[in-house]
Amino acid sequence: MSRDRADGSALDPTDEQLAIRARDGERLAFNQLMQRHAPRLVQFLERQVGGRADAEDVAQNTFIAIHRNLARFDADKSFVTWMFFIARNKAKDHHRRRAVLNWVGFEDRAEFMPSEDPDPETTVRDKADLARVDALIRALPEGLRTPLLLSVLEGLSLAEIGIAMGISEKAAEVRVYRARKKLKDDYYHEG
Repeated sequence: MSRDRADGSALDPTDEQLAIRARDGERLAFNQLMQRHAPRLVQFLERQVGGRADAEDVAQNTFIAIHRNLARFDADKSFVTWMFFIARNKAKDHHRRRAVLNWVGFEDRAEFMPSEDPDPETTVRDKADLARVDALIRALPEGLRTPLLLSVLEGLSLAEIGIAMGISEKAAEVRVYRARKKLKDDYYHEG
């Protein structure tokens, strides 16, 4: 429903009306939705992902996903609710990517950030990179591979890894460090 002026004419279209118009190809309608909701979306995402720059990136990815999925929008439902549902999923994706990058020690390398909408070549390259990292992990000596996997995949603390492996907590820390370092060195050396 539009908000009305005193004379009964429409003042501003509702979010749902704008979404329908955007779905029908009206670019200005989608721009209005973004202008209307970007500040509160970024504010929400900043609390979800922990930083302004990351929140802005995730908000942009959210709007891209919204635009691509306008055909699936149910105009009988709230646009804002749908937007926050998508934003929440994009924030989860962001956290998963960060966890994987932190896990391998590549968190500061932009080339390891997967594309939100990869082309077929990028998809093939990403799969090849993952297969390569998997092979490098399997090639690690057991004494390095086990503490790395226990830390990353099982979420064990260094003390718990030490107990599980019959070594000190400090030895577990050194082994996880060496495993990550060897993994990075081998990746770049072979690449």
